[in-house]
Amino acid sequence: MRLRIIRWALPLAAALLVLPALAGDREVLEEIIARVNNEVITRGDLERSRQLLRQELGQRVKNPAELERALAEQEQNLLRDLIDQSLLVQRGNDMGFSVEADVIKRLDRIRQEMKLDSLEALERTMAAQGINIQDYKQELRNNMLTQMVVQREVSGKVFVDSEKVRQYYLTRREELAQPERVRLREILVSTEKFSPAEIPAREERARELLAKIRKGEKFEDLAREYSDAPTGAEGGDLGYFEPDKLAPAIREAISNLNINGVSDAIRTQQGWLVLQLVERRAAGVPPLEEAEDEIRNRLFMDEVQPALREFLSELRRDAFVYVKAGYQDTAAVEPEDLPVRRGSRRGSRRRRD
Repeated sequence: MRLRIIRWALPLAAALLVLPALAGDREVLEEIIARVNNEVITRGDLERSRQLLRQELGQRVKNPAELERALAEQEQNLLRDLIDQSLLVQRGNDMGFSVEADVIKRLDRIRQEMKLDSLEALERTMAAQGINIQDYKQELRNNMLTQMVVQREVSGKVFVDSEKVRQYYLTRREELAQPERVRLREILVSTEKFSPAEIPAREERARELLAKIRKGEKFEDLAREYSDAPTGAEGGDLGYFEPDKLAPAIREAISNLNINGVSDAIRTQQGWLVLQLVERRAAGVPPLEEAEDEIRNRLFMDEVQPALREFLSELRRDAFVYVKAGYQDTAAVEPEDLPVRRGSRRGSRRRRD
């Protein structure tokens, strides 16, 4: 089970927007606001986290006043999260973890999603947007190291047995009630960046793919090979939606489909879209077999969240953490009264000016 507790991974789409925006007053942004052992956290690091948080919240919260309230509530923990990350990355390095092969695999997956021919082409695309490939690789390394440490030291030690799942379902099943949902896959034949004269050929490509599906070829295989949407790498999987919240044209296109049925090609602003109805889930409390994964995840997170925070507190007690006046580590702990070991970064005292 993949654990995503702290906002560390910088998605490429977000990086394309965030990093160039911070290229102005570098001297101010590189002001050191915290030290974690031998590592530093700068004002620029904090500002990048703040802008990324605003983008993430903006995708979910449309009311401007609610967005500002949510941002004010969550941004107070941004420096805490950066200190957490630094502690975990350092622990990962101390444990001898290596993630270089995984970083290359991740970059290659991004390359495939962006329909680029080589990693060099990906690097050029990122550079054109003001992103340093080495900085982005470091973001990936940090995220992977934190995941490995959390898995080894915390989440890997948590087990939720079937009896706990069953008891949760029996005693709290009403909490699991859901509206009607549908699961969809997509194939997008993009018309963006094509001239008007090329549009008919793009429509013909969509109809050819639709014909292949109706002759028995697997939707997900064709999505991986031909779809221009980012979901192509996942076989076109879009996840679950409430039908009433879908765009009218899409809702109508899937309304009469049977399971695994495929829609006609739909014209959208992005191009020609073909949809497959993978699953329908009726409104109400799902049966245990459908709810089991969600229940297990809830129980898992109920145990892992406090365990992770305690583990991070232990790392803080055994580290030197300095926070500049005017900034706050909301997870600060009092260090244990241990002697400083000469030549070691562990056992140092916490300091705040």
